[in-house]
Amino acid sequence: MRKLMLICNPHAGKGISGEKLLEMTDFFNASGFLPEIYFTKKDDDLKEVLNFARAEEAFLVCMGGDGMINLLADSMIKNDMILPFGYLPEGTTNDFAKSTGIPVDFKRALSASVSEEMRETDVGSLSGRHFVYVAGFGLFTDVSYKTPQKTKNAFGYLAYVLEGAMSIAEFKLYRLKITVDHEEVIEGEFILGMVTNSMSVAGMKSIAYDDTRLDDGMFEMLLLRKASNIGELSKLLSSVMAGNTNSPLIVYRQGRHFLFEGEELSWTIDGEYGGTYSGSEIEVTGKKLKLRFTKS
Repeated sequence: MRKLMLICNPHAGKGISGEKLLEMTDFFNASGFLPEIYFTKKDDDLKEVLNFARAEEAFLVCMGGDGMINLLADSMIKNDMILPFGYLPEGTTNDFAKSTGIPVDFKRALSASVSEEMRETDVGSLSGRHFVYVAGFGLFTDVSYKTPQKTKNAFGYLAYVLEGAMSIAEFKLYRLKITVDHEEVIEGEFILGMVTNSMSVAGMKSIAYDDTRLDDGMFEMLLLRKASNIGELSKLLSSVMAGNTNSPLIVYRQGRHFLFEGEELSWTIDGEYGGTYSGSEIEVTGKKLKLRFTKS
């Protein structure tokens, strides 16, 4: 039997039950694999796990939410070990799975996780820290990591909606200068900024859905300018949700390099706290993750 390394975040979504662990083990055994399970810890570095998988020529599968993908991608690139891997999505919004076409249905995801077919996705860097599908600041963007895990477990996606609604009354303006690909300069006051490589953000269809290609070396930037009143803010958010970029309050660009200067920004990357910086540089690294994938 071939060895398989299964990396799990035991706290993702509603947690991993003994029944689900048994189902996974039975499936992998029946498919000719001998699985070993590693449960991640806070601020983990997966170097030893990756070394084991490479030395043993083991299949690599990870299970968890979008933060699990961030941890794996960051560890792979920092340790110069980009290994093919399968993914079992068990988070609350599962944006990465929705973007890549990984089945959310658990049985189908199991089959896809050991497929010989592959697809590649670009990796970004925010001031030296890696991310896969989104880096954002401002309105709503801190909801994913500020919402307590117990609340997410109890209410699922509704927890994000409730926390997001509460944050509207607290939104802050950021006076910034943003340079795109070392050429175009954009200035103004903004309530939100995101650089994405995703078909889905916060469980919703991305405004950049039609332009996004996960492996084209380009990321998509969305900026929302200051609204003058609540009614204008409501129209602005409706435009975003409808995928309409024609609003004068929306700035949308594609690029490989984005420099944010001005006020200090606290970032969320792949649903996790990504650090606070007075000058923030985002770029496409040129590195690509190799994801096991079954075409539907």
